Amino acid sequence: MTILEIQHVNKTFGKRVVLNDISLQIESSSIIALVGANGAGKTTLINIILNLIPKDSGQVTFLTKNNWKQITGVMMQDNIALHRITIKEIINLTRSYFNHPLSYEELLSVSGLEDHQNSLMTGLSGGQKRRLTFALALAGDPKVLFLDEPTVGMDSNSRNAFWQEIDHLKKSGKTIFVTSHYLEELENIADRFLILQNSIIAFDGTIKQLRSREGQSLIEFDSELNQMDFKGLQDIVSLNVVGHHFQIITNDVNQLLAELTPYLKAIDNLQIKQATLDTLLLNYKENTHE
Repeated sequence: MTILEIQHVNKTFGKRVVLNDISLQIESSSIIALVGANGAGKTTLINIILNLIPKDSGQVTFLTKNNWKQITGVMMQDNIALHRITIKEIINLTRSYFNHPLSYEELLSVSGLEDHQNSLMTGLSGGQKRRLTFALALAGDPKVLFLDEPTVGMDSNSRNAFWQEIDHLKKSGKTIFVTSHYLEELENIADRFLILQNSIIAFDGTIKQLRSREGQSLIEFDSELNQMDFKGLQDIVSLNVVGHHFQIITNDVNQLLAELTPYLKAIDNLQIKQATLDTLLLNYKENTHE
């Protein structure tokens, strides 16, 4: 069931085109990962969907009988930092904006701040503020949740707990729209990936489809050889070199290893891995796919 439609949205800042004719349908009970380089327009697109900034043209439609503000929750990049207000007060204040909010106890549990509920917001650590911001995003028991870089500042345990909660929310029927620079986390949780590149949605599909299109496997090694020495190999999908470290994405590991045989004496630290989202995104070139 489609819960959100984005039709032909455009946005420019000065002479710079940030979003060019963006059209999407967002289905309910799914996790959509929006990825791309810094400055690609991810936050701009979220802000337009939420009517926080104006679009130049196009249409954004929430397909619901309720006021869209009552069914959406938002966790933006910046933490809320109000002075002279306690954790208990800010949770209850946020709950008061919604017709059918989650209970105070539920939200306090999500925040993990049971021992700090009478503490001031300004006294929290960065990770604690992120968890509180997440709890506030859930205050209205939203059907659609927008998360912009949600785990920045969280330690590894908090991040693991956060993604477990996201998986639980998806299973309960929530639709979750998320951006993150921790791409390895998105790999394991998202149903659908959108690559925003050169102001357009350059890819829209699953991680399996992305690997099928961009390469299933990653071969890494160190070598003093020149990048041009490998340009003639037939089974390279993409080649990235940083210093003397080579990353090659391929769909046929065995065939490529056979092609690399003449170079093995000049290769060290050879590793074969499944291609990660981070590597696929680094090497993704939209204009190579006509």
